[in-house]
Amino acid sequence: MSLDFQLIKPVGQLKELERYPLYEPFAYATIVQDEKTGDIMYYLEEITLDPVEQQVYKELVRIVMLELPPPEELTKMGDVKNYLLNELKKIVGRYRRLFRNVSPSSFAKFLYYMERDLLGYGPIDALMRDENIEDISCDGVGKPVYVFHRKYESIPTNIVPMTDQALDDLVVKLIHMSGRHVSVATPIVDAQLPDGSRIAVTYRREVSPGGSTFTIRKFRKNPLTFTELVRFGNISAEIAGYFWVMLDNGRSFLVLGVTGAGKTSFLNAMATFIRPHMKIITVEEVPEINLPHKNWVRLVTRQSYGAEKINEITLFDLVKATLRMRPDYLIVGEIRGEEAYVLFQAVNTGHSGISTMHAESFEAAVNRLMSPPMNIPPAYIPAMNIFVMIKRVKIGGRLTRRVTEVGEVYMDGDKIRFNTVFRWNPRTDTHDSYVEKSILVRQISDMTGKDVDEILREIDTRAKIVSWMVENGIFNFEDVSTYVQTYYTNPDKILNQVFGKVSDVESITQV
Repeated sequence: MSLDFQLIKPVGQLKELERYPLYEPFAYATIVQDEKTGDIMYYLEEITLDPVEQQVYKELVRIVMLELPPPEELTKMGDVKNYLLNELKKIVGRYRRLFRNVSPSSFAKFLYYMERDLLGYGPIDALMRDENIEDISCDGVGKPVYVFHRKYESIPTNIVPMTDQALDDLVVKLIHMSGRHVSVATPIVDAQLPDGSRIAVTYRREVSPGGSTFTIRKFRKNPLTFTELVRFGNISAEIAGYFWVMLDNGRSFLVLGVTGAGKTSFLNAMATFIRPHMKIITVEEVPEINLPHKNWVRLVTRQSYGAEKINEITLFDLVKATLRMRPDYLIVGEIRGEEAYVLFQAVNTGHSGISTMHAESFEAAVNRLMSPPMNIPPAYIPAMNIFVMIKRVKIGGRLTRRVTEVGEVYMDGDKIRFNTVFRWNPRTDTHDSYVEKSILVRQISDMTGKDVDEILREIDTRAKIVSWMVENGIFNFEDVSTYVQTYYTNPDKILNQVFGKVSDVESITQV
């Protein structure tokens, strides 16, 4: 299969922008730019097999497939690489005549390709190892695999499937690794890869005339933190401080944007602000949310194979079930159907809720919420206290993500309106604040008995804590979570450190 994918050599006047290892010494990524056109390309360099080695490798794989345990058992054996190496040596010993003309240096290559093709993701395995890549997609036979690179955005690679069979085989392999099935009878499949990445495929030419296709949205092992969002300019420290106070007081919010805008990343980063001992239940189709809280229940939908949808468990089923579990916070990964009605019922009956939804504006979101299949009554919508709009915007010729508006929802007679508390300024690439006009701050003041100015000072204090964390390079998910949790249990410890009495960062992160 993998040998039917070709690594095309770039042509033209190319300038190397960056080169870094993916799996030393076998695979490297080189980012090149055509000096004539300005086009950027992701060039995968992989150690190659000569024609003799290719033939030996094919035979070796055939033998190994017959003699080794199934992949799911292999992955339970600990150090898979050493296990494979030992088994390879044993096989070579048993079939010495077959391999007597092969040099010892070839076996390191064989081990790499065995690990790649038998246990990994085949010809795209090196791309899956690249933490700079967010998405990987292939649009058909003879077309280059594309990646979305964090630094260079959407760029083609030099990886090209040359035959229908090669691409079909890879799609089948990826879906089988996900524990699902794809065929001409069910040519469209959404699934989750073993590492948590989301994959959507079309199989053969049943629905995609250009051949099989796949799109992988890679799972980020270390979730984006709110300090990283501030560092990247996605949000300001004051926005983070605002959400910290809002979630501390049980407020709900809905994140809006198009596909790939960063809705789930924002949700996950803000959910870190929820108090550590609150009961949180997350409901998702594919598990993406990653929280530091111990009192956290994760629920995931279950799909059925038959047309009758027997034993299928939907988002609607799960969201209904959560209401009997008494969550303090109910987080739904994405709403788009009747589960939205149950979520809005929950936030209208005292629960706190967080979710995401596809929409290009606050007004479009309201229209979608009130229309089938969600059918949310207008009076229910303000209970989702805050709407957040995230967009992909162009800054300095490059696309990036920005929270463009944060608005508090309220009813004005029979109309739904928004009180803007933050708005992104495209001229300065900063976030203008109107938090002193916040309706929710006044609601919290009425509930807690605290003065409005006192709550505004608390937002400012927490914003300064966030800024201090950014300045001191505290971006790791566990470290960031520890700071938030410590602030709830021992605020003086954080305040003394941030405002100058303590200078040892490790005194917090090692709590």
